[in-house]
Amino acid sequence: MAEGEKRCRLVVVYHPDFAVHGYPALRERIAPAFEELRSRGILEGEGIRLLEAVPAEEELAEAVHTEGHIQGVKRSGYYRVALLSAGSVIMGAEEVARGRAEAAFCFTGTAGHHASRDGFWGFCYLNDVAMALLRLRREGMGKRVAVVDIDPHFGDGTRDILGGDPDVLHVNFHSGYVMGETDGPHNLDLVLPHDAGDARFLEAVEKAVAAAEEFRPELLFVVFGHDSHRDDYGAFELGDGVYREFALRLKRAFPSGVVYVLSGGARPHVARRAIGDVVEVLAG
Repeated sequence: MAEGEKRCRLVVVYHPDFAVHGYPALRERIAPAFEELRSRGILEGEGIRLLEAVPAEEELAEAVHTEGHIQGVKRSGYYRVALLSAGSVIMGAEEVARGRAEAAFCFTGTAGHHASRDGFWGFCYLNDVAMALLRLRREGMGKRVAVVDIDPHFGDGTRDILGGDPDVLHVNFHSGYVMGETDGPHNLDLVLPHDAGDARFLEAVEKAVAAAEEFRPELLFVVFGHDSHRDDYGAFELGDGVYREFALRLKRAFPSGVVYVLSGGARPHVARRAIGDVVEVLAG
């Protein structure tokens, strides 16, 4: 951070292309959720900065993924918006790692946690968190990092790329469908029933927070999927208020150094409430 520059409370990283060119199952929620932040007055609040995402460098994607993977993503038609989504996460992570912001919330048009070194599925094309971490480390930051993934689907791509890293804690909520590797020096899988409600989820949150506190990361990524809501498409049967409670509990343990990465979720009315509540906590 430059001398005399004041650290803000929160950066929100967004681009209108996410709502236009994002994956169809994900993009319909983007504009309503962003407008919810405006309607609550969050974006005009003191200590809040809004940034427009720029695409990640292609070289970063090529360093994280194989050539075959990149070619497959290009054929999918979502390569450009995936680069833009990864760029959003990189931008938010750099703002927090450089001390210019206490926290970041990064909108995306595609998700990332199912993108492994050499494969992708589930609306995920490029692993945004892995690309952001590589960028930070190249710049001398982000040596010790925690990733807390509360999307209800197993984050197999992130586990494939980062699961063996001795300086990464990967805490992975999921509904019992294990895909890929589970072993690693600092991997914690929190398995919940497919119909888990708020109480079971929050019990697991306490375990996740405790593990992250013990690990003592320099930076903490939250892979935030609201597809765990009872009205959305994923596992779990969570209610409206639980995402606020999650954000509050995490903020008590980690008042700074946190980067939220938007992941799964489709329903606009769920997104408005869930994203609005989380960002309101971060901005408060």
